[in-house]
Amino acid sequence: MLVDKIKKMLDRTILIVASTLLVVLVLGALWQVFTRYVLQNPSTFTNELLGFLLVWTSLLGACYAFGSNKHLALTFVTNKLSGSRKLIITIINDLFVVFFAVVILLQGGMDAVNTTMSQTTPILGIQKGLVYTILPISGVLIIMYKLLNVKNYFQTNQGEGE
Repeated sequence: MLVDKIKKMLDRTILIVASTLLVVLVLGALWQVFTRYVLQNPSTFTNELLGFLLVWTSLLGACYAFGSNKHLALTFVTNKLSGSRKLIITIINDLFVVFFAVVILLQGGMDAVNTTMSQTTPILGIQKGLVYTILPISGVLIIMYKLLNVKNYFQTNQGEGE
């Protein structure tokens, strides 16, 4: 189905980007340690770069976790329910997540990007707004994942019965 293909493509893209950023993060940390303790001349750009990469990697990982429903959740209520009651609680929960993604990540993220686009980082000299673009990007990704997951909820509900 088209929904499954879109979800697989989204999963694969996020995993590739996050994995690449994670590799750069590890290599940057190793470079920082090497320059600090072996060369006795710490690298100036890695600290700032690693902070940005950590934020990007974390938010992309959170998007993937929401997409695969592997995020941290309190499931003691939904585990005791079945059928339409479980479906209703799951949908209400997802509506809260979508609301958070729209208000905080998408709207707030766009405000942060617009506000900081004229500012540059002290060491790398890149626009801070570019660093904050991960906020609206992750908001859009979480919203997309939650909409793609709706189909799975109804299929699971039909499989369980009332």
